[in-house]
Amino acid sequence: MPREPETAPRLPPMRQNELGAALQAHGASLDLLDLKEIRCFVAAYEEGSFSKAAQREHCTQPGLSVYVQRLESMLAHRLFDRKARGVTPTIAGRHFYVCCTDILKAVRTAKQRMLDMAGSTATEINIGLPPTLLKGVIPRMLPGYLVNHPYVDVRIAEAYSGTLTDWVISGEVEVAIVTKPPVHLGLETTHFFRDRLVLVTRPKTGLQKERTPQRRSSGELEKLKLILPSQRHSLRRVIETAVRVGASDSARILEIDGMLGTLELIRNSDWATVVANIAVVDDVKQGRLMAKPISGPRRWLDFYLIRTKDRVLSRACRDFLDQIKETVGHLVGKQD
Repeated sequence: MPREPETAPRLPPMRQNELGAALQAHGASLDLLDLKEIRCFVAAYEEGSFSKAAQREHCTQPGLSVYVQRLESMLAHRLFDRKARGVTPTIAGRHFYVCCTDILKAVRTAKQRMLDMAGSTATEINIGLPPTLLKGVIPRMLPGYLVNHPYVDVRIAEAYSGTLTDWVISGEVEVAIVTKPPVHLGLETTHFFRDRLVLVTRPKTGLQKERTPQRRSSGELEKLKLILPSQRHSLRRVIETAVRVGASDSARILEIDGMLGTLELIRNSDWATVVANIAVVDDVKQGRLMAKPISGPRRWLDFYLIRTKDRVLSRACRDFLDQIKETVGHLVGKQD
């Protein structure tokens, strides 16, 4: 038999037995991992804070800390470096995070697959939408969806992108459509569709009417009285990136965080706004508003679908999103 190198460590028989027992006990402890501990670890990893993770998981901070400490004991690895301003994952923590997100997604996938195989359509869907879609798309597609899904309870939450992102992270909504792709470790983001930005004003009457709305240059917008969402909303930043607003001494900016109020004011005043075209398709068709393309390079607004990485969408939710996309495609396809 080959001789064992002299440098190889030799343990006394007693120590070897103790080591074997320890390894066996360690393996047994890993069998005790539960989903609550894994969810708490993932929340702390993604939030970078035990306090924020505890809020997200609806538990106390000391309780969440105990879950993480229990995991570290079972894994025999420190998962986080604790600091005054939060926690940062160790190398072991980064590797364990990848495994945990796979585990949580696999559990959700298994549950949803069983529901789909059983033909379960009696469910609830919670979806977050921006005002643009709620105004221009939902009235067109929702009646038909409800007819085809009579046992699905639909909950739609309206907000701007930042709020919708927070709701997805907290689990208040299962999926949302936003206009700014968020930077968050726990979210999965996919491009949903693109629409053109237009300048919206009240319609002209009598001799003022135009057969075909003329394009407005971005330079002209500098002189207008514009109603825009406040700076905390991504749509405002998109608009200011696309066109210069408020640059002229004659220009004025009025901030209103509400689509319906904005459009109602425009119908009854000389104020204007910039929105995605699909938000005002019906109003323009019925003569309540006028929408003019902005000249120069086409100005576009992109929409993104966001959900947590471990979220598996139900068949009812997938059908809802497919019908939104189909309706949007029909509307956007009519644009010149």
